[in-house]
Amino acid sequence: MMRIFLIMILLLNANVLFAQKQEISRNAISTPGKPLIDSTTYKKWTHVESPHITSNGKFASYVIRNDSMTDDYTAVLADDSDKWKVKLPGVTDVNFTGDSRMAVFMNRDTLSILNLGGNYFDKIPHVSMFFVSDKLNGEWVAYKNISSDNLILYNVRSGKRHIYPDISSSYFSEDGKALVLQREDSVSKNQSLSFLELSTGKIFKAWTGQGLVSMQINSSATQAVLVLLDKDKHSKSIWFYEREKPGCNLLVNNEILRLASSFVLDDYTKISRSGKYVSFSAKRTKPASDNLESKNSTVNVWSYLDAKLQSLQSAEGEPMTIYRFVINRKNHKITQLCKDDETVMSTNGDDDTYVVEHVTGDADGFEGGWNHFAQRTYYIKSIKDSSNVLLNLKGFHMVLLSPDGKYAVYYDKETSSYFSYEVASGVYRNITSGMNVPWYSYYREDASHAPRGVCGWGNNDAWVLIYDKFDIWKIDLLGKRKPVNLTNGYGLRNAVIFYLALPESYDRTFSDSDALILNAVNIQTKQNGFFQKKIDQGGDPSVLTMGNYIYQLINNFYVKSGGAYPIKAKGASTYIVSRMSADESPNYFLTNDFKQFKQLSYVRPEKKFNWFKTELHTWKKSDGTIGQGILYKPENFDSSRKYPVIFHYYEKKTFSLNEYLTPQNLVSGCNIDIPTYVSNGYIVFTPDIDYVIGDPMQGTFDAVISAASYVSQLPFIESKKMGIGGCSFGGLQTNYLVTHSNLFAAAYSASSLSDLVSAYDDVPMRYGSSQNYFEEGQGRMGVPLWEAPEKYVKNSPIFNADKVTTPLLLMHTTQDVACSFSQALELYTALRRLGKRVWLLEYTEGSHGVYGKSADDYALRLRQFFDHYLMRDAAPTWMTRGVPARVKGIDNGFSLDSSIMTPGPGLLNAEEQKK
Repeated sequence: MMRIFLIMILLLNANVLFAQKQEISRNAISTPGKPLIDSTTYKKWTHVESPHITSNGKFASYVIRNDSMTDDYTAVLADDSDKWKVKLPGVTDVNFTGDSRMAVFMNRDTLSILNLGGNYFDKIPHVSMFFVSDKLNGEWVAYKNISSDNLILYNVRSGKRHIYPDISSSYFSEDGKALVLQREDSVSKNQSLSFLELSTGKIFKAWTGQGLVSMQINSSATQAVLVLLDKDKHSKSIWFYEREKPGCNLLVNNEILRLASSFVLDDYTKISRSGKYVSFSAKRTKPASDNLESKNSTVNVWSYLDAKLQSLQSAEGEPMTIYRFVINRKNHKITQLCKDDETVMSTNGDDDTYVVEHVTGDADGFEGGWNHFAQRTYYIKSIKDSSNVLLNLKGFHMVLLSPDGKYAVYYDKETSSYFSYEVASGVYRNITSGMNVPWYSYYREDASHAPRGVCGWGNNDAWVLIYDKFDIWKIDLLGKRKPVNLTNGYGLRNAVIFYLALPESYDRTFSDSDALILNAVNIQTKQNGFFQKKIDQGGDPSVLTMGNYIYQLINNFYVKSGGAYPIKAKGASTYIVSRMSADESPNYFLTNDFKQFKQLSYVRPEKKFNWFKTELHTWKKSDGTIGQGILYKPENFDSSRKYPVIFHYYEKKTFSLNEYLTPQNLVSGCNIDIPTYVSNGYIVFTPDIDYVIGDPMQGTFDAVISAASYVSQLPFIESKKMGIGGCSFGGLQTNYLVTHSNLFAAAYSASSLSDLVSAYDDVPMRYGSSQNYFEEGQGRMGVPLWEAPEKYVKNSPIFNADKVTTPLLLMHTTQDVACSFSQALELYTALRRLGKRVWLLEYTEGSHGVYGKSADDYALRLRQFFDHYLMRDAAPTWMTRGVPARVKGIDNGFSLDSSIMTPGPGLLNAEEQKK
């Protein structure tokens, strides 16, 4: 037995070694210059992360990380003039003091404090943790030694140190002016909470006792809300502390709240901006019996009267409803915000007015289009006057309160208009009446019911900024002044989508004299950059920079690496921006005008390998419209060669034209890695798909087939070696294409659907129904199955399985919660019965995609599959002979089959093969 076991282990290792040798041999033979990308390179890739900038904008830091098994880190500090730079191996992050004088960081257990622009290090050994006062003019560092609970507060300007004994937890207040000190006696278990005023050194004692569960403080640490666990350790109480006033005052406990015995106070608390209100939560306790009756039952009764499917009820178990409350600190009046089946949708700036959404019953919200137990109503609840005003709205809405709480704004899909509701008068106004403007997002043009939404607000609720498809409008909330196209229609005229570019813009209001920095992306050229527009000035916005880069693509769902928001220096108009292109790794740059960019980091791992280049191609589709797609070429492209091509698709992929694709074995756990395939001699083409509600697969067919016809005419494409593939919705598209075309030499489909008829009423992995996905979601059928069964049949690949001639590799997971495994099994068994060349890789790990060892396995098989059909490599034995269950995990069939070479005919007998 031992001998047999050793033989099995040797066979398994031989398979793995063979697969690795296959990659290495292709690398050695094919490229005399740069090495090709393969699986050995993925964990060596470097990138930059953790950018920081000093308050004065003069110094910045970032970390270079090598994605190796050991996670190799090097922090880099530099000034804005390139005269000073320091590299810190082994450092994972850097903090700056708020006065912009010092950098503070840890290397193992040594705390280092470096004077910026110099080379003096203050090193403190045996430190377990530290934190920095990084607010403007902050000059403090606090740390603890490994062997002590003492907190040392170090003033980096004066050099003085203050010791505070027995500190269990501590942090600086949001405004950087106070230090929060928490103590816990290890013997008595007594706890205490104090606030240290940094400017004076004065300590304010807030509380002493036991049972501190959670705490919230205001930005200046002058007020605090404490949640305490009572001595019985079953009930909680909420207390309030205010500086200069003695002790803590009880706000609320279960007795004061007077809820039923099955409800208890929860941990959530929040202090309003003015400090007048404290919001908190309570929750329902679980039954003590733990629902033993349910465990002892073997039947689920699915009734037509169930407001929610049994699957959802079983998955959720006993509902843990959270109830929100607000208490007025002055008069201790308690207002319950939410009851059963209610949630807070939005609030104003001072938390005294709320929009509350109410669902009629305990139902799946996705069924709101037809289930009367899932209908929504909205009302405005005022804490100031205890009023509850029901809004005259039907169906689902996103209702937003203005910052001062004077108005509620919402979009009405029936009239394609925005409305304001004036809280004081109760008047509704159509504030976009007569405007023939598309409010929906370009990224989902077929979802006109889902607008881009509110952009920002004017001071004192004077006006609201609203996005249309491309531009930004300034709209009077009273509807008296004519709407103004703030960007002057520039976006529509030039195919440019505008968004607010700076994160701080989303948490403030604007005056008429303010200038907005706008993020912009051109949907035709895919260029990305920045514009500026003063609110009170007419005319077009000013171009600051536009180029073949990605700084950030906001709300673009089709680009995996969409960049990042700029990071502002707290006391200066200097920013760190991230910038990438297809052939430039994301790096950091400094700018103070978004016109000139000074490069900060210089990480370029792609320079060491045979990388890729991107080209944006356009062509005319069969319906006369223009198609767009990205052509990925290898860096060592040879125009005299003929290359195989793989078409990969998912919605609108061309926004990835300038995206840097970090090599990995799979993308999103199910798709080919473009850098790897292109580096190894493939061309990849990613066409955009335009859809029609009710017939989405026709849009797929028109886009991909026309793209294939166009690409096949390029002189460097081997037209007989074209492959296709996609995952999830892209996998459904693949299944449709192979059942309606014989153009392709090979295809893969991962985690996908094959039968829209059976999928429509499916409950994947016993969760929510798929019906809404097809009626209103990405499935794009638009109507229930019984209203247009012929359309569901037409868009279902399974009904044309007999037309397949393309070898198809299916991948699915047993536990997929989005697309049931039965969908893959249905297509596989049909194609097997028809004698078609089909393989189904079922992975018992993962959900809607595979990761870890399963991903390694799938990535290798997918590569072998395409290498055989598109590169003419011999087929592996798992394709020619299969992998019998008895050798699963022993011989995975990776070795190439030198005797069979290519998969042969299926199981059909001679008579059936003639048909």
